[in-house]
Amino acid sequence: MYPQRRRMVSQALGVGLLLTLVVLALSACGGGGSAQEEKQANKVHHIPEDSQTYEGKPLPAGHYVSEEFRPTMSFDLDTGWTRGGPELRDAWDIVDIDNDAYWLGFLNAEEVYKPNGSGGLKVAPAPEDMVAWVQTNPFLKTEKSTQVSVGGEKGVQIDALVIDAPEEPACPDCADLGLVYESAGATWGVNQGEKLRFIVVEDVKGETVTIIEETTPEGFKEFTTKSQKVLDSVKWGSS
Repeated sequence: MYPQRRRMVSQALGVGLLLTLVVLALSACGGGGSAQEEKQANKVHHIPEDSQTYEGKPLPAGHYVSEEFRPTMSFDLDTGWTRGGPELRDAWDIVDIDNDAYWLGFLNAEEVYKPNGSGGLKVAPAPEDMVAWVQTNPFLKTEKSTQVSVGGEKGVQIDALVIDAPEEPACPDCADLGLVYESAGATWGVNQGEKLRFIVVEDVKGETVTIIEETTPEGFKEFTTKSQKVLDSVKWGSS
């Protein structure tokens, strides 16, 4: 905000001159505001680490660059997103600010969940073929895969419905179906009845990135359209 200007003008000044001065002052303030907005738009942002400060609050719109996640990436956000969990070397995510059940996650999975043969799940090293891991998950009903591109790299897109869940979740506070076991010890999971979109991008600087869009059948189209704007802006590297 700009300080209020003191008008030191003698009473002898005509009304026309007064109006001219007011217009010039307003123009100067308007120009400054535009400069501030432009500066904010050009600022490089990072996913904030402080969960207490940003819990449920909107992330600033603008250009973002990852700090911990590998491979390094950049992307653009419009308004309407809030922070998910902390950014890790193998995972980061954001949430639709209007519906905290809608998530967009980027994962470089080191460990995943697989059926243990007795109705539960076990943690196992992430397979080289993450597409097959999605398609053979017995708790998912997958649709036909399609070829896509994210950040100029080829990927495979698979839409799926969570049709079942293990007899017991991966942990007491976990979602119905655990998918990825993160390096910090948390579980990236989804709930029965949700609709998901997986995009597996292989060989991004030697890494495999699995993107998960978590939503509901009713909100699937709207949320994946919103998420696509983020995906269209992705660049691999710190540009």
